[in-house]
Amino acid sequence: MLKLLNFHCVFEACTFKADNIEESEFQKHLDDKHHDELLDISNKENIPLETVAMITVSNSKVFINS
Repeated sequence: MLKLLNFHCVFEACTFKADNIEESEFQKHLDDKHHDELLDISNKENIPLETVAMITVSNSKVFINS
């Protein structure tokens, strides 16, 4: 079963908001628009880029009570 989620990008200057999309679609947004920012965070915090991306995805998920 396909799981659709709501996302609101946590990067301050970004206006990306999307409902009912796959996580992979949001990851594509991060790769396309925020790769340099993610890389800067990875280097500054000395953690793998994949971990930074995972944390960013998690922090960008919007949960709505139904």
